[in-house]
Amino acid sequence: MRILLISQYFFPEQFSNNAIAKELVRRGHEVDAVTCVPNYPAGKFFDGYSNRSKRNERWNDVNIHRAFTVARGKRSLSLIANYLTFPVAASWTMIRRLKTKPAVSFVSMPSPLLQALAGIFLKKWRGVPCVYWVQDIWPESAVYTLGIRNRFVIAVLNAVCGWIYRQADLVLVQSNGFPPMIERFGVSRSRIRVFPNTAPDTYRPVSPTAAPEQAQLIRLAGFRLMFAGNIGESQDFDNLVEAVDLLDDATDLLVVIIGSGRDEERVKRKIAERGLQKRFQFLGRHPEETMPLFFAHADALLVSLKDTPIFSLTVPYKVQCYMACGKPIIAALNGEGAKIITESGAGLVAKASDPETLAANIRTMMQEPKDRVALMGARGRQYFDEHFAADKVYDKLELWLKEAAGKGDGMP
Repeated sequence: MRILLISQYFFPEQFSNNAIAKELVRRGHEVDAVTCVPNYPAGKFFDGYSNRSKRNERWNDVNIHRAFTVARGKRSLSLIANYLTFPVAASWTMIRRLKTKPAVSFVSMPSPLLQALAGIFLKKWRGVPCVYWVQDIWPESAVYTLGIRNRFVIAVLNAVCGWIYRQADLVLVQSNGFPPMIERFGVSRSRIRVFPNTAPDTYRPVSPTAAPEQAQLIRLAGFRLMFAGNIGESQDFDNLVEAVDLLDDATDLLVVIIGSGRDEERVKRKIAERGLQKRFQFLGRHPEETMPLFFAHADALLVSLKDTPIFSLTVPYKVQCYMACGKPIIAALNGEGAKIITESGAGLVAKASDPETLAANIRTMMQEPKDRVALMGARGRQYFDEHFAADKVYDKLELWLKEAAGKGDGMP
């Protein structure tokens, strides 16, 4: 099939979209991607990219077409502009760049849901069936992220989001908690499938001796708790800082943070105000394929989300990546993500935004015998192989894309 991937987020940004596109190409499909000029998570364009430079490129046999982009920036207004611009710019990009009709479009949607408007445009314009992969529930995610309080605006968002969901031929969702949130808008359960995250094959257990370059970047410490990903409000770094502050006697604890984001500078200021600079090390952004090499030097890996109802439905992508690397997990989150970690025995779970329990779990992990800590990591890897292995997950995706494409005339 010829498949069009539509998403605001794609290479060189570090998202699962990259691995999905590569896998579909490996399976013999032709893949085009319509996306933004890369600017996530820092909110500014990556070096070498702009609205005038590298708008079209080929990466791992994927044809990338970058729509005109308003960078996310640091303020809500720039984020709103980023959200609103993409559907229009992506639709115009498809008119100009797509010479061959795709068999199906695959709209990969961490926020915003408005990305789907580009897929809907293609469906109305050229009759291309449209499959969504919903990873953030709207309108709740928008209401939370943008701090919307006006009831009229929320009512309008509900109406718009309901209409968008109903336009899809299939709606894929990332956890078992999502289907009822889609069904409430009048989408039949028969059109909803659970499509969880997996992890690229680069995520695997790595010996510390196999990653000497990464070892040199990390300060010496007795216990290294590592976080990889976006540094944003949703990740609730305030909760982590509070927990570390409670562990004032754990002088050999080092929290290593790999990544960047809109909340980074504020978090660093908060750490400095608490006098905790020696307990934290920020390594900045690094290529996704190097993450397992960093994880090799971690004693445990951290995943955290704020205490909000919508986040309790979410299983962060990093959970599968952590599990695939066979490392024990310390989690501060609710709902579906917490359930998976608890069920698998892959680590210790505190409720979201509960610094006391998070601090207690960190202390427990630091004091556990090494063989018991290693067993948690092994259980996580086993659970990943049984439930989230790439071949199993991508087999389902390929089947569902073919199912949707069969409803149009683009199927070979």
